[in-house]
Amino acid sequence: MRRSIIAGSIVALASAAIAGHPGDAARRAVAGALPVRSADANAVSGIYLSTQYPALTVRAGETATIDLTLHNYHQPPRQFSLSVPQVASGWKAALLGGGQPISAVMVEPDSEEKLQLRLEPPAGVGGGDYHFIVAARGENSELRLPITVTIGKELPAKLKLSTNFPALRGTSTTSFKFTVTVANDSGRDATINFTAAAPKTFPVTFTEAYGSQQITSIPIGAGKSKDIDMSVSMPRDTPAGDYKLAMNAKSEAASAQLPLSITIFGQPRLSLSGEGGRLSGEAYAGKPSPLTVVLRNDGTEAARDIEFSATAPEGWKTSFDPKELPGLAVGKSQSVQVTFVPSERAIAGDYQTTIRANAADGQSESADFRITVQTPTLWTGLIGIAFIAIALLVVVFAVARYGRR
Repeated sequence: MRRSIIAGSIVALASAAIAGHPGDAARRAVAGALPVRSADANAVSGIYLSTQYPALTVRAGETATIDLTLHNYHQPPRQFSLSVPQVASGWKAALLGGGQPISAVMVEPDSEEKLQLRLEPPAGVGGGDYHFIVAARGENSELRLPITVTIGKELPAKLKLSTNFPALRGTSTTSFKFTVTVANDSGRDATINFTAAAPKTFPVTFTEAYGSQQITSIPIGAGKSKDIDMSVSMPRDTPAGDYKLAMNAKSEAASAQLPLSITIFGQPRLSLSGEGGRLSGEAYAGKPSPLTVVLRNDGTEAARDIEFSATAPEGWKTSFDPKELPGLAVGKSQSVQVTFVPSERAIAGDYQTTIRANAADGQSESADFRITVQTPTLWTGLIGIAFIAIALLVVVFAVARYGRR
């Protein structure tokens, strides 16, 4: 059985095998007999007019709209004329279907039609109970549904903020997001404005949950709620520690505040460069060539157990002094000497090598250096002398052979 209140009488005749003579069934319907059941104890047969809320309370001066349903269970199509034969003094009543005023409705077998009763109170109406009756009249039957509207005191304006995770933690590069449920626990629709109490360097934005458009306010119906995302960011150099925040919600008649907190834990931030910021060096084929690089920690926590490595062209050798650092404090720098030994077959030109620094907590930094390989000066001179000697021999040979002619 439906839990909604069911009023009215059965319009259609039950089968003779269950309900007896058709005339008897008709007389019971007009008289308001109980619903006729089929052989299945849970199956209801008949036509009913019902509402989920036959008695409700509204504010003074507020128009009440009450949802009605006309059900047809296992009966042929029926047409009913609709009316409100009993209306409280001074009130205006209208029946709507599909948003339009109606005076009749057709209900098909095993279906239902949604209707609305709109009740408009007179100006200056006082508190108390006001009674109405909705009637649906069909052939040899009439369904009557009583409605009671109570004019009560308006609920006080109240806002409520709640979240499952009021405290978040992460590094200064974490994107923090609080999902807050904003409830309008009052008797009127309201536009809610949002602000935040946060450190000046912490930008805060608001969006509707699962949305991307930033907002500063949002309308929320009476007794309704919406989820709002409060996103917080901060500078990368924010020191580790606990930070208190709050989300504020305010309407014309009420306000609420939700305390929040963010815990920032430290994180090293490494950088690599050559002396003076240079990212280049020189080397000679087959010979050790030193290059000094500078490692710096600009983070908010000391870096620990730092190890150096390099990716160099094929055939090159690299070494570091020191190879490892036990730690590097915040704001400190450390010079490291890198020695390259290019391949003996390396020809003159520019080569790229990548130097990396990896800390124990997963922090990693790398830098690309351009290494210009040169051939040794002695070899360059010898090769030049050899070319000159060959040229002279060619000239002497030519003179000796052709000069006599």
